[in-house]
Amino acid sequence: MERYAGALEDVADGARQQERHYQLLSALQSLVKELPSSFQQRLSYTTLSDLALALLDGTVFEIVQGLLEIQHLTEKSLYNQRLRLQNEHRGAGGAPGSFRCLPIIP
Repeated sequence: MERYAGALEDVADGARQQERHYQLLSALQSLVKELPSSFQQRLSYTTLSDLALALLDGTVFEIVQGLLEIQHLTEKSLYNQRLRLQNEHRGAGGAPGSFRCLPIIP
């Protein structure tokens, strides 16, 4: 009896996932209708369906999360590089904003 209950849950999950797929696909189709016709022609039903499935399984969200992490690491690295360069220039030239004149060699 437990085996049948599990099978019924699987069917219900599949039906919910299929319904969610249709909802996402419908939303994507609505968005595509707002695009210029040259772009609409490039986005086939299959492409939109595959995109809806990717949204369902979380692939897109994992990619975006990975890109966010890369962006944060890059920004942190650039910020640290900027601070290091500012400190180097301050150490070589005195007070911030001041310029150090180099001797003119005849």
